[in-house]
Amino acid sequence: MTARRARALRMRAQRLTDPARTLSELLRDVLAVQAQDVAAAGLAVRARTTGLCRADLRAALDRGDVVRTCALRGAVHLLHRDDAAWLVALLGPVNIARGRPRRLELGLTDELCERALGALREVLTEPLTRTALVDRLAGVGVALDPAGPAPSHLLAYAANRGVVCAGETTYRPLPDPDPGHRPGLPELARRYLRAYGPATVEDLAAWSGLPADRVGAEFPSAELVPGEHGWRLPTADAPALEDTVRLLGPFDTFLLGYRDRDLLLDPAHAPLVRTPGGAPAPHVVVDGRVHGTWRRRDGRVVVEQFGHIPVSELDVEVESVLAWS
Repeated sequence: MTARRARALRMRAQRLTDPARTLSELLRDVLAVQAQDVAAAGLAVRARTTGLCRADLRAALDRGDVVRTCALRGAVHLLHRDDAAWLVALLGPVNIARGRPRRLELGLTDELCERALGALREVLTEPLTRTALVDRLAGVGVALDPAGPAPSHLLAYAANRGVVCAGETTYRPLPDPDPGHRPGLPELARRYLRAYGPATVEDLAAWSGLPADRVGAEFPSAELVPGEHGWRLPTADAPALEDTVRLLGPFDTFLLGYRDRDLLLDPAHAPLVRTPGGAPAPHVVVDGRVHGTWRRRDGRVVVEQFGHIPVSELDVEVESVLAWS
């Protein structure tokens, strides 16, 4: 498989060349959209859908059709409500173990966290802001410093235990799981390759946050097609790319979905696309390869390019970003 075809497959898998018409359709294909920054998540949705606006995402979060909770690598993601419970059940224990040292530093002992779960079930009878939720917890004997980091870490623990999730600005109970739907790591691998393939086992481990040895042991390779750029589903196909331009925001899954990003981003340009915190800065993708960065300034979109970017296609994307805002 050529590098160009591999990039075309990845662009199609991410719905960047074949936009979804609904949030449900999008999340069933890409599985998860990173969303610790809700505005950045909106940009990711914009680039992968057609006919939607920010209000549609907000309404889906308010209805609970889209769930915002801790998932891959312990980071907050947008998930389809049907996927939230099984992903939390699969990934939550790993995220909880990874976060335990920091919780203990903050005085969030195992006993306190367990007691807090019962308190959360008691007080979370309606969507609540973090401030209101911390106040209600204090009223039932779980006192936290509202100005410190402890509430965030406790709520992350509760999210990874499947007790709470978040809307745009509020917390609510996680939707009840379907007792007959408990997929494991092989299903996660299939869903990952549907959204990111071709990709490697190492890419899946880095994206999911699961231990690499476990991912390798449970990877369903017998069902998949191997290639120079990783594994893919047998039915994966994509049309040729022809000056397809997408403006992607910070934390976008297009780059975060892989351990090895060299196919998508020239290593010489990687420092230009990295924020001080290490996450990808807003970037311009042309035919599956990063050709520049962008930012908003004075109501405009300013692009810094280090590769060819077709002007007419860029203008269409800029208009779309400004309209979404």
